[in-house]
Amino acid sequence: MRGFWDIMLRFAIVRSSTVTWMSAGFAALIVMTVLAIAGFLYRQHGSDAVRHTVEVDAQLARVMSALQDAETGQRGYVISGNAAFLAPYLASRDAFDRNFDRLRALVADNAEQVAQVSRLRALAAQFADELDRSIALRRAGDASGSARLVAEGGGKPTMDAIRSLVGAMEAHEASLLDERQAAVSRVALAVWAAVAAVVTLLVVLATTAVREAGRRASLARFLPEELSDRLADEDDTLRAGRRQNAAVAFVDMRGSTTLAENLDPHALSVFLTSFRRRVMRIARLRGGVVDKFLGDGALVVFGLPEPQPDDAARALAFARDLVEVIARWNVKEEGHPAIRIGVGIHYGDLFCGIIGEDMRLEFTVLGDTVNVAARLEQATKAHGVPILVSEAARRAAGTGAGRWREVSRTPLRGRTEAMAYFTPAEPDAPSDLHAPRQHLAGAGA
Repeated sequence: MRGFWDIMLRFAIVRSSTVTWMSAGFAALIVMTVLAIAGFLYRQHGSDAVRHTVEVDAQLARVMSALQDAETGQRGYVISGNAAFLAPYLASRDAFDRNFDRLRALVADNAEQVAQVSRLRALAAQFADELDRSIALRRAGDASGSARLVAEGGGKPTMDAIRSLVGAMEAHEASLLDERQAAVSRVALAVWAAVAAVVTLLVVLATTAVREAGRRASLARFLPEELSDRLADEDDTLRAGRRQNAAVAFVDMRGSTTLAENLDPHALSVFLTSFRRRVMRIARLRGGVVDKFLGDGALVVFGLPEPQPDDAARALAFARDLVEVIARWNVKEEGHPAIRIGVGIHYGDLFCGIIGEDMRLEFTVLGDTVNVAARLEQATKAHGVPILVSEAARRAAGTGAGRWREVSRTPLRGRTEAMAYFTPAEPDAPSDLHAPRQHLAGAGA
């Protein structure tokens, strides 16, 4: 009998322990559910604050981008006199107005930021007036006076003030973000102290990851791929700027205005995209960096991220390859209008560097080398050849760069000093891209 009760007691103890562990597990599940809900609610509030900050930062970046694009268009028009630069200039002015209105709506609930936005508007208007003055002089025919205004840097103090104000607004928004996150943290701590610590860490890590991903995406968007990776890895040699020798190639498509008139917008977009893809592919094959596309043209630099002994040779090879590829495209794609291009190449000393804020960076090459390459590209029209290279580029390329025929020694337009410039001398080198259809009939694009 006693053995029976011992067995029953042992069974009761086992059953009681099982119920206890089950209850503890159930309680733990409830606690984990509560913690998950609390963490979710915390992250929702934190994400709203982060989202607001990201939106404000993005609008500030777009406002700065519009101003810098307007300045780029103004400088392009002042330097070259080409009215095509006025279109992006005016478009940038419109883009500024749109993004500024969005920015003002985002910060409407903060009096300090409203005051900063009003100050930004005034500075932007002042900067626009300074750009307009140089453009008005250039339109009136006073090229030297317009260039002098740019050289004197009249708009620089205003742009510096704008950058300083934008930096202050970003810092203020970051401060607001910190305050919002602190408030949410206090609420979370009231629910469960451990949840606040863990979720705060997750939010900080997520915010850091988002900002880092945004920074890299921004670099990849606004800078050539060959340069954005180096800058993302904290290589500041390009940001500081430097002088170096490099080969510069300007590429321009002839008759783009007629194309724009004859093609519908979608077809024109597809056509220009195909053209740019070919320029980009040939540039990469020859080790060039497409600094920027200028409508239906491109500026390609050979010597980045570091100068090489064969920069000029690769630039000349790029020009030959591009002419050949475009000729094959004309043969292969009978449906699209025949394309003619001009390529101008010069080699020499220039300044290169990355300017701007992290949310809107721009790679720039400046100097007489760039100007001469642009003039050579324009001269291809007058001389009826697809390629013109300077004596400096031909000499830097060496004897292995092929045969070249001297075209002229007359000064280029807008310049006083004479210089020799050349075009390919091979018998089958076309002087016009309509010509090589029989020669390339069997070639692919």
